[in-house]
Amino acid sequence: MERRATVVLGVVLGLFLAAGVPGRSELNPNDYEKITQCVLVRERAALAGKKVQITGRYLEGSQFCHVLRKAGINTKDYLCFALGKPCIVRMYLRKDHPQVELLRGLRDGDLITVYGTFDYLASNYNYLILDGLSVPEPPGKPAPEQQ
Repeated sequence: MERRATVVLGVVLGLFLAAGVPGRSELNPNDYEKITQCVLVRERAALAGKKVQITGRYLEGSQFCHVLRKAGINTKDYLCFALGKPCIVRMYLRKDHPQVELLRGLRDGDLITVYGTFDYLASNYNYLILDGLSVPEPPGKPAPEQQ
């Protein structure tokens, strides 16, 4: 019985490792160009389709999003949010993404870095389809101006 349990455990562990660790992203920050929202908007034609990273303060209550038919995005499948003030680029994260709970645990002013692909619509809607995010400070830590 003990041997069978060991074999089963070994098989399960092997499948687990082969499939990857759930919730663990294979995202490499070096694959994403560090940029600001202002630069993205100013040079958006040249940056459309590029992988970028933006660091800013999470803006609570900024969940208003458009359905983006061009990108095949239905807002029922995505969480949307913004960083900083002014927020000129909307962030879209799939609701089934492994980091959704991290995003839902953020509070207004939490520092966050997002990684994704930039695009825009018409003259005034800029957005990032996220591959992942990171929180360099513990969530809930007050912004420096609030300390």
